[in-house]
Amino acid sequence: MNRRHVYGGVIVLSGLVLTLVQVVQGVQQLDNFTGQTRTLVFAFETVPFVLIGLTLSFLGYWLIVGPTYEADLPRIGAWGLGGALLFASVGALLLFSQQVDPALDVLDQAPYVAVNQITVGAVVGVLVGLYDARSRAHLRDLQTERDRTELFAKKAMDINTYGRELNRRDTVDGVSALCIQAIQGFLDLSETAFVVVDDIETKVVDSTVVDAPDESLIELAQQARDQDSSTVVAHETLPEGLKQRAEGAVTVLVTDHGDTSVVLLALTDDPTGFDEEDVQLLELLLAHAGTALDHIYHEQTTAK
Repeated sequence: MNRRHVYGGVIVLSGLVLTLVQVVQGVQQLDNFTGQTRTLVFAFETVPFVLIGLTLSFLGYWLIVGPTYEADLPRIGAWGLGGALLFASVGALLLFSQQVDPALDVLDQAPYVAVNQITVGAVVGVLVGLYDARSRAHLRDLQTERDRTELFAKKAMDINTYGRELNRRDTVDGVSALCIQAIQGFLDLSETAFVVVDDIETKVVDSTVVDAPDESLIELAQQARDQDSSTVVAHETLPEGLKQRAEGAVTVLVTDHGDTSVVLLALTDDPTGFDEEDVQLLELLLAHAGTALDHIYHEQTTAK
């Protein structure tokens, strides 16, 4: 049984018990009245508190079915108990303060006043607890968002650093090594490959995929030639030689220079499970890599 059922169940049960007591006390009070007065007394002195008791049960049920405030259930329960005790104490203070006048006989009404106060106090306490929990949940969301933003900014700065280093590389091998290093660091992908696909000659420049035939890596890279440049694409179907390595892969067409395409690929068991922000950072990194490769190929073409 999870915590929601425990705390919510206690609140539901408390509301039902208080509702039942309110009904019993309301019926008992009818003995002191006759005729239409009995209906009015029951309607205005009992029914409102019965509804308040049912409200407490509804709040408990709402906490059971909704996980929103699960982390703050002890605090909500404490607020409810504290509210009931506080209102009961105020009721007791009012009752006993009236005993200075012997002509007033309020002790007979003490149980009714006490139950009324406890019922109202419990509902007020739980409502205040829910408001407190909502405020704390909002603060936690803000903290999470701030941490996420800070982490994204830090990664973006690192990506820009890699981008500057990529544009200093003057060989395809240098760009390949830096890209694989960055992807392993940012996305924790250990099985990656950098493949140059050419109409004449195709080769695997770098690969950290263990015991996988180059032909399978090249086949997967060839599938990426029709993709948009610097766009991450998920593959849930792999070539035969890679099916034993992972459930899927992601590929990125880094650049397409004439008849030569450069593809980065990575094997993963969850090709669609990356955060959108991580995908954006990866695409930014490979956009830098594409610029560096275009410059390298341009220099090679000019030299010829």
